Amino acid sequence: MQRKAGNVRRREEFVGPAELARFFRGDRLEVIPRRETDRRAVLGFIAQRFERGRDYPEAEVNSLLLSAHDDIAMLRRYLVDAGLLTRTSGRYRRA
Repeated sequence: MQRKAGNVRRREEFVGPAELARFFRGDRLEVIPRRETDRRAVLGFIAQRFERGRDYPEAEVNSLLLSAHDDIAMLRRYLVDAGLLTRTSGRYRRA
């Protein structure tokens, strides 16, 4: 039996847009893209973990982001800076 190439395996294991599979291993973000367009696409995909119209306390945001990547502070900052999450009085909401 021949082994599948890494990118082929990643696409098969990833439940999301195929073009983002190279940044993920399973459902976990392995690397935060440097290129702005790639980073924006990855952040948009991660933002879908949050329901629209619902407020989230920071602890719950951290928990959801931890399921995606270990550096939750960076992800939180990127999501807010990109306008995908808003932060008001310590509460977060999907924009």
